[in-house]
Amino acid sequence: MVEQQAESLGSESAAKAGDAVSEFVSQTQATARGKLDQGKAVLDEVKVGTGKAIERAATLAREASAVAGHTVAQAGGTVEGVAREVGARAGQAATGIYQQGARAGGALRSYAAEQPLTALLIAGTLGYGLAYLIHRQ
Repeated sequence: MVEQQAESLGSESAAKAGDAVSEFVSQTQATARGKLDQGKAVLDEVKVGTGKAIERAATLAREASAVAGHTVAQAGGTVEGVAREVGARAGQAATGIYQQGARAGGALRSYAAEQPLTALLIAGTLGYGLAYLIHRQ
């Protein structure tokens, strides 16, 4: 049950990370397309020969670079946050699994103390079965 929860949490966190990255990529593409369209207009002006077009192209390039850098930084922060969340949830799942194992061990010790002959027969049967599986050809 805990393993399923851990898998579910991991899948959910991975889906969130994928969605966040996809959203940032889409935003970056849209921004880049807009800046490229503006850049195309600037290039047309350069062809005509105006000096102002060169200055405007440089400004638009700086803006596009700044937007792209900002978007990449945001994407990195989001991915880092999701990775931390996945790590925290994995730790919680591992703790739950460990606690279940400890409870099962305690129950097994209790049963062996109450029913030593039955526990001995079960252990012997399991040992024989494992030996048979290991040594069969």
